[in-house]
Amino acid sequence: MGDRTAADFERELAMLAYVRGRLSESEGTDFRIPTAAFDEVLDELNSLVRSPDPM
Repeated sequence: MGDRTAADFERELAMLAYVRGRLSESEGTDFRIPTAAFDEVLDELNSLVRSPDPM
C-alpha cells in the first residue's frame, strides 16, 4: 500500500469507527456492519508494526 505509516492506518481506523457509529445511530444497534474493511486495515497496520524498520 505504498508508503503508508502506522498513523495513516490509525486515522483510517478512526474514520471507520466514526462511520460505524453513525450508521448504528441512524440504523439502530441491531444493524450489522461487515468487518472486512476493519480487518483489512488492522492486518495492514499489524504487518507494518511487525516489519523491521528499513533504516
